[in-house]
Amino acid sequence: MSKTKRILLTLLIVFLIILAGVVIFMFSFTQSMKADPDEEKKVRNQDERYLEKNFDDRTEIYDVLFDNMGNNGYFEYAAKVKHEKYGTRFLVFFNDGTGEMEDTFISDKWQDDAEMELRPYLENELGNVLISKDIGDIVKSDDWEEIQEKIGDSIQLSVVFDETIVKELNIDPNQPTSYKDYKVAPTIRITLSRKKQDTDDDRFNKMIVALKNDGGLKHGHMIVEYISTNGVPLEDEEWNKSF
Repeated sequence: MSKTKRILLTLLIVFLIILAGVVIFMFSFTQSMKADPDEEKKVRNQDERYLEKNFDDRTEIYDVLFDNMGNNGYFEYAAKVKHEKYGTRFLVFFNDGTGEMEDTFISDKWQDDAEMELRPYLENELGNVLISKDIGDIVKSDDWEEIQEKIGDSIQLSVVFDETIVKELNIDPNQPTSYKDYKVAPTIRITLSRKKQDTDDDRFNKMIVALKNDGGLKHGHMIVEYISTNGVPLEDEEWNKSF
């Protein structure tokens, strides 16, 4: 065999080895991204027992979350649960860090309650259509851009309570008191699909004053971001203020 043929054969073998490695890696990665049916069944059974023990009212596990990207850091699988009485959707999981079963019912209920109470203040100050998480599927639809052109400026609202702080309060899920009874400071994020207006500073400051005086929310951190329908920031900086 000539020297040239040996070199070409060597290169071919190296290429095939690399190709096989890539195929094996892609297969392994794809498999790792899929939920394990046995683990999902185990989680459902484990979380059902937890719910029966800790919740007097009826709850329903409607799905299992598989955190294949490791975003949460303290669990891989979590049951998605709906509380029948309040309609709150929350998670139940085994916390790998604490070694205990936990749930996000109180923080998620407070989030729902706070968003509902904040909506009138947003509508009063901004006077536009409020887009809540309840119609998130519409936002993701192919017709969303056309819908948004028709309704004009839009507002997205989310309120997040620090789950660690809420957990430390040790609130009985069967007696879910209001967030107003505690010195908690949620993060209020408002997203507007338009550029900043000169009157926005006054609007947001008035909203904060109203929340403190009438809304019973004494502390928090408000963030306002301006993002186009394509997800592109329309301003270099967000508006934010702690109160």
